[in-house]
Amino acid sequence: MNKSLAWIAWRLLMSRKTLFGGSAPLSLLGLILGVAALVASMAVMSGFESTLKNAMADVSGHAQVVKRSRFPDDWKELEGRIRQAEPTLVDSSRFVFIEAVMAHAGKISGTLLQGVDTERVNKVLNFDKRIVSGSSDLSQASEIPLALIGKGLATKMNLKVGDRFRVVVPVADTVDPAKFTRRVGEFQIQGILDLGKYEWNERFILTDLGAAQRLADIGDRYSGLLLRFQDVNYARQAAFNLSQVLGAPYWVRDWRESNENLFEAVRVERPGIFLVVLIITLVAAFNISATLFVNVVRRYKDIAILKTVGLGRNDIIKIFAFQGIFLGAIGIFFGFLFGFILCGLFAFAQSRLGLVAGEVYRLDSIELNIRWVDSLMICAATLLICFVATLAPARRGGKLNPVEGLRNE
Repeated sequence: MNKSLAWIAWRLLMSRKTLFGGSAPLSLLGLILGVAALVASMAVMSGFESTLKNAMADVSGHAQVVKRSRFPDDWKELEGRIRQAEPTLVDSSRFVFIEAVMAHAGKISGTLLQGVDTERVNKVLNFDKRIVSGSSDLSQASEIPLALIGKGLATKMNLKVGDRFRVVVPVADTVDPAKFTRRVGEFQIQGILDLGKYEWNERFILTDLGAAQRLADIGDRYSGLLLRFQDVNYARQAAFNLSQVLGAPYWVRDWRESNENLFEAVRVERPGIFLVVLIITLVAAFNISATLFVNVVRRYKDIAILKTVGLGRNDIIKIFAFQGIFLGAIGIFFGFLFGFILCGLFAFAQSRLGLVAGEVYRLDSIELNIRWVDSLMICAATLLICFVATLAPARRGGKLNPVEGLRNE
């Protein structure tokens, strides 16, 4: 029975009097634009979150264990303790952070020099997909140490693959810590990276751990370990467990902690933006309701005939309810189609016009991400609004007396 009612609803909806007459096309267009706006806005929000997440995991690992003391220790023993506490550990790599100044062709820039264990780093970090030009392999034989730099730093200092640059590092005097000596190191660019975060692209230099240790004159000391687990989403729980096991000499932080404010802002703003943009769909649904009210008046004769052949009040209500669901489905289909087009235009515009300001949003580009959860919420909200909007005209049609509908025929 419901299939027959759905077929009748579809036939009545596709007629000139309903979908292709009066204000119905404009109402449907408003619904399509509302769905498209929801798709595009959720894609941007989810894309911002996933882009930042991928950048953190690729460049800084799933978690970091930072030493609080400067005394050397056996990093293999530390890795063993970590693996015993967290069997989900895939691999680890030593690293050292050094604040430095780059000098090249009369220009200087403050930089962050990171030394990594080149034999193990590729098992923990993912620089291969971050390469803009050149290679990410730092283990190749070279007369001077090889380095990878961020694309913003390369642009600012007018550097390209194969060029050489110098880095100046202040080193505290062993006798008088208040005094500093200057140490200068020379590096050759092996590759240029898009690190995903604006400040990293503007400051980041990556080189071999041994070269960084020699430049800073710190012997075999290191800052800590970069960790990679089987699941990036488990990193927060793993970091908490490790902080309990390792204790005070170490500081453990996961990929999310250093940008907690940004991730929290996305979490809070996502439902707000969804509800605000949903108002467009809500307004379009009211227009659809008004269109169906007019359709009830126009369909007095058809409704009267349907009641005459045996359809009851609830059947008429179901017919108009089906029409609301059909309109919602049409709006969802074309809305998603137009939303994908908007996402494509956004991606093109940000690559050409630089829509995302890196100084403000920490990212200079966003990889749009349409999550299935967001898509499901958009579909459910749109269908629910369209269904509720059709209840009033459906009830009006259900109350129609067949005699009233055939009076003037």
